[in-house]
Amino acid sequence: MKPSKKTLNLARLIHVYVSMALLTLLLFFSVTGITLNHPEWFSSHQAQVVESELTIDTIAELALSDGQVTSEQQQVITSEIEQAFAVSLQNTKPELMSGELFYSIKQAGKSASIAVDLETGEAFFEQTHYGWWAVLNDLHKGRNTSNFWGWIIDFSSVLFIVFAITGFILAMPQKRFHRTLIVSVSSTLLAIITIIYFA
Repeated sequence: MKPSKKTLNLARLIHVYVSMALLTLLLFFSVTGITLNHPEWFSSHQAQVVESELTIDTIAELALSDGQVTSEQQQVITSEIEQAFAVSLQNTKPELMSGELFYSIKQAGKSASIAVDLETGEAFFEQTHYGWWAVLNDLHKGRNTSNFWGWIIDFSSVLFIVFAITGFILAMPQKRFHRTLIVSVSSTLLAIITIIYFA
């Protein structure tokens, strides 16, 4: 069954514009796919660690009972920490351990931790940046990224699907389409089975 001329024209138009939209994304995911498979290339890179320590008087002034922290007090403490260290703790849930409030912040290519002594108000901040390749690799995997980046990955996947389908439609009128289809599907399935077996 061959598609109509109108269908082919529409598929060609979509295929061209989707390929243009995918150019940057395809290059990004291709390059970071290679760097993900070769972490030894960056083994000599030293992570950058930033440390800071200060005392937040307003935290020490809070009336805490038996080391317990109410939700209102936690909001005040979180707000004070954000202002003191110029960080965002949105969607970060702290843990209360032995009179200390501990925050763990995960982002693409870097991580940070904040420990606050609830009695003295002393706060210790440590951030580790693993380098820009680590940032790009985490973006490739969608690890420790925002919801916005998650939508970018979903949108990219949809574009790849549309690109593949329109390419398939454009190949249908070719004389050797059926033979090529059988060979490509067979070889692809064989490759997938082989990869799964030896993975």
